[in-house]
Amino acid sequence: MAPSRFLTVVVDAAASIPAALLESRPLLLAPADPVRLRAYENVSSLALDASPAEASAAVEACRAASATGDVLFVSVDDGHGGAGEAADLARRAVEREGRAFAHLATGATLLQAGWPAVIAAEAAARGADLEAALHAGRSVLRATGMLGVIDHPELANPPSTSNLAAPVRGVARWDGTRLVAVSRPQRDAALGMLRDLFTSSVAREAAEARGRLRVAVVHAAAASAAEALGIWAESRLAASEVTVDAVTRHAAVRLGPGFVAVSWVWDAEL
Repeated sequence: MAPSRFLTVVVDAAASIPAALLESRPLLLAPADPVRLRAYENVSSLALDASPAEASAAVEACRAASATGDVLFVSVDDGHGGAGEAADLARRAVEREGRAFAHLATGATLLQAGWPAVIAAEAAARGADLEAALHAGRSVLRATGMLGVIDHPELANPPSTSNLAAPVRGVARWDGTRLVAVSRPQRDAALGMLRDLFTSSVAREAAEARGRLRVAVVHAAAASAAEALGIWAESRLAASEVTVDAVTRHAAVRLGPGFVAVSWVWDAEL
């Protein structure tokens, strides 16, 4: 699809949208080329990058996007992957250029913030204006599923936050930015349970004839597990699109090595 000349969607890079979903769409990450955690790093090494994101990357990306048209900024709202003041600062930068600006506050993290940005960018590529693209992104905010396996709950629940409903070591789901325990089996069993929970969730939702199934799998130095989930989604669940990639290193600070998550959305646009 050809990128829109009039509207660009900018999203916090910590959403960890797979690179394949960025192609041929008016969609920019902030910062533009984040390091992804493909190779193992220990927790001590990751802890060196534990500071929350700074607003400057989002502001600069939005300002640059305003050179060609209006800007929709989609934020990761977990207090780590996105800066709380970024939207207001970006608005000022864009409006100084005489362009319109809108902010989609997802109240979410990772791909539950990423999918709304992708859907909004695809609407923009089809010619949607700022309001219509914002509506398209909002339409999938509460309809995006995500399940994962996390080995290091201590990273997702630092002393300064309370985003965990319970200590999690195993399979978890997300309620906005809050991680909620589903089960705590050993890792191999957890990966099998993740696959089965994903399958049952998709099967239940498919009965509602929501549209085509689109799946993204992300990981932190756990490519083989992520690729296996992607193959399963394609071969057993007939997903129309499957992408697999590593999360950003900054996002991995709150997830730890070995993290795997599968996220999906139903797209009525064929």
